[in-house]
Amino acid sequence: MVWGLFPVDPLSGEDKYYIFTKGVYKVGRKGCDVIICKDKGVSRIHAELVVDEMISMDHPLHMKSDLPSRVLIRDCSKYGTYINKEKVHKFLNKETSLKDGDVVSFGTGTAVYRFCFVPLVFFVYCSESFQVDQLLRDKVSSIGACITYNLSEECTHVLADELMPVKEHLVDAIVSKKPIVLRSWVELVAEKRIGLEIPSWSSYIPTLTVEGVSVKVAASGTRAKCLEGFTCLLESINMYKFKDRLQSLLEVCGAKIVLVEEFCSNAKGLDCGQDSHVVCVIPRGSPDKFNLFNKLGSLSRVNELDLLRAVLAGHLDLSVLVSPSVLVSSSCSTDETVVADSEAEVETPTSEHFTADISNEGAPKYVNKLEMSIDPHLRSENNHVVSSTYSIGKMTAKRETVDEAESGNSDIIYSQDLIIRDLNLPAQISSTPNNEVLNFKRFRKGNTQSGNSFNNLIPFSKYPYKICSSL
Repeated sequence: MVWGLFPVDPLSGEDKYYIFTKGVYKVGRKGCDVIICKDKGVSRIHAELVVDEMISMDHPLHMKSDLPSRVLIRDCSKYGTYINKEKVHKFLNKETSLKDGDVVSFGTGTAVYRFCFVPLVFFVYCSESFQVDQLLRDKVSSIGACITYNLSEECTHVLADELMPVKEHLVDAIVSKKPIVLRSWVELVAEKRIGLEIPSWSSYIPTLTVEGVSVKVAASGTRAKCLEGFTCLLESINMYKFKDRLQSLLEVCGAKIVLVEEFCSNAKGLDCGQDSHVVCVIPRGSPDKFNLFNKLGSLSRVNELDLLRAVLAGHLDLSVLVSPSVLVSSSCSTDETVVADSEAEVETPTSEHFTADISNEGAPKYVNKLEMSIDPHLRSENNHVVSSTYSIGKMTAKRETVDEAESGNSDIIYSQDLIIRDLNLPAQISSTPNNEVLNFKRFRKGNTQSGNSFNNLIPFSKYPYKICSSL
């Protein structure tokens, strides 16, 4: 057992002290092991606590027995030290033994403490073949703690190794809100001599496994509200992995438990709370075998093992909830629409040769022979896409005709491969003789104006396209 020296009045401003190992501890002013600040009658070294041995009880019930504590208090002061209002100075060698529950006062009586046991009983959660090694036993006995293999109310902590599978005893420990720690935490406590608190185990919480999936265990305080606001619908308790333990486990985490039969028979009158989320807890295995849940298709579902992992982790990830399936019925039918590829280009084995005269005003005064390939099958009633290929020297021009736009404008895009959109198909395209490079500046707009034409960009310009006289 760890020894504790606690102020009788919690509002006195004095600190609590825990003694973890045997030794001599000085009580007095600054620089001592136990520092008393509020009483000015306390000497620099007022008294000494002598711990000859840390008593390890074989059973927690022995805590209140009359077994000797092996702790002495020695008075070294001017104004005296009192045990249960009895002055220590009158005892032989000015010292006497302390027992659990003794009230100790120092100086003028302002600083009053209670000396008591702080039990540490470790339930070792391990496999059947596992045996506690001697090193762990020595560490446990050095701080006056004891080991048990039966979980009981007197157990204060559960010792577990990393990646241990979750079984019934561990579920019982979680329901009992026992902290689950690694054995390395015991080694940390054994290294302490005296302190203001028992070392925190927040960094010594193990990772356990549920059906092969590892889960980092959360502290019991975090776990207490992880299912708050949820109403869990359960089938027959015997269908679940941990049977009736599952209900107790969910209730400890803040969930409300309702049996499916009760929910189905009195769904309207059942008060689940305005902000409660109702979920069906599916036993492990195929969900198709559970007929009662099949009647509740409008509710979300969660697998029993996923819910158990959420409880251990102290957080329910909403992604593990299976949303209810929604049946959408419609009398409208959908027609399959096949859209032809506008970039498709069809050529006939033979090409028709023809001569086009370029006769527009301002256009170059020469004639060019143009090779053109058109598949008449690509022309449709709606005049969708007609693709033609022209050979202009070493360049190729591709023309596409699309549905007529409401604006009636056509676009001209100048590029290496000239693409012309024209509403009136009698297109006239000129090429340079003798396979020379085409001068795009010699092109002039026909009858319609482009949306990005020079005239639109600069409306006050009188001559948007003017042929260079040098050409």
